[in-house]
Amino acid sequence: MWQQLQSQQMQRAADKASQVAQSLQSQAQSARAEAQRAQESARTLEVQAGQAQSDAVMARMDVQRSQSVGEAQTKMEDVYTKLPQTVTQSTPTAKAAAVSAAATVTTASTAPTVGTVINTTA
Repeated sequence: MWQQLQSQQMQRAADKASQVAQSLQSQAQSARAEAQRAQESARTLEVQAGQAQSDAVMARMDVQRSQSVGEAQTKMEDVYTKLPQTVTQSTPTAKAAAVSAAATVTTASTAPTVGTVINTTA
């Protein structure tokens, strides 16, 4: 009887150990599945992070382009603003240059002649 009781206790201990092993295996499978989902999620996040980085680079380039266009537009506005003023200011100078050229011609025609012109037409 004593041996039978001891055998039953050993059988229960073995059954209990088997249940614990099965439970641990189940938990390990669950952990592996969860780790696999976590890796897939990490890969997805890495792809999204790369796309977000690309979007950020494109946005910075758009900002730089916009600033360049704005600077060019400002320079063009300056040209369009200053061009009429320059033309207006240049006009009296051009007139003064023409008067000066005429005066030079007049002065040149009153200068003493060095030679004599002979009319050879008959």
